[in-house]
Amino acid sequence: MWNNFPVIKQEITAFEEYLEKKVTSRNSFLKTASREAVLSGGKRLRPAFAVIAALHGDYDRKRTFPAAAAVEILHAATLVHDDIIDEAKIRRGRMTISEKHNTNLAVYTGDYLLTRSLRLLLETGLKPEKLEILARSISLLCEGEVEQYLGKYKIASVYQYLKRILSKTGILFSASMILGAKTANLPDDIARRFGRFGMSFGAAFQIRDDIKDLLSEQSAEGKPVLNDLKEGIATLPVIMAVKNNPEFLKEVTDYFGGKGDIKYILQGIRASNGIEDAEKLKNRYVEKCRAIIKEIPRTQYTDALSEIAEWL
Repeated sequence: MWNNFPVIKQEITAFEEYLEKKVTSRNSFLKTASREAVLSGGKRLRPAFAVIAALHGDYDRKRTFPAAAAVEILHAATLVHDDIIDEAKIRRGRMTISEKHNTNLAVYTGDYLLTRSLRLLLETGLKPEKLEILARSISLLCEGEVEQYLGKYKIASVYQYLKRILSKTGILFSASMILGAKTANLPDDIARRFGRFGMSFGAAFQIRDDIKDLLSEQSAEGKPVLNDLKEGIATLPVIMAVKNNPEFLKEVTDYFGGKGDIKYILQGIRASNGIEDAEKLKNRYVEKCRAIIKEIPRTQYTDALSEIAEWL
């Protein structure tokens, strides 16, 4: 992904080595399970965002890498807990910790990763008041998860959906960039602009994944297609389809009640332009990313943000 930006590619490679050293424990089970959760793949976009933001200022690996690792490990912790709640069997093509072992051990693993994330923040050298962003991120993540859980088997509004994904996905991209900027001594207003870019990127990223899950044989996380809908969660294409065609609501509701065929639901989403309208909303967030890039002081690394926005 970073072939056009050798410095960024070099830093992400170095970060991977750093992360591997930081994911450890004196307890053999926690060490193995934590490494499975954190090192089993992923694009490392959140750490890359922290690095890119930091490269716009006084870049220092010793400060930026702990911040990037804190967000990445926090992300892994949320995935472990998500898999418990969803009773998921597969994550990135591998058995989930809860499936491979049991729910209790998976809870302990997620909690342990959360504490590792918080401890890494102490290595950034940032003042306590500057670390509020991660604490706020954890709060918003929890709120987003609870709202999603309580909203199961219901069709949310577009506003409710966006609020949820900004809390669950956008906030970690935003936190990555803000923390990266702060470790590089960038002014608060510039850090906030990076944060806005991360938030908009996160929204577009999640919508993109929701669309892909309907069009692919397997989702980005190696889960079955339409897994969210099977779990009672209506993603944006479904919400848009119901908005465009109110009669489609009965089909979705019946499916949630155990009736109907998921193939017909997919056909209904397509026939009601759910995917097309979701794509339009995603593109609005991509445009926001492009606009924010123009507000960020230009360096040789700014083009990386433009390229990754186009990747969406």
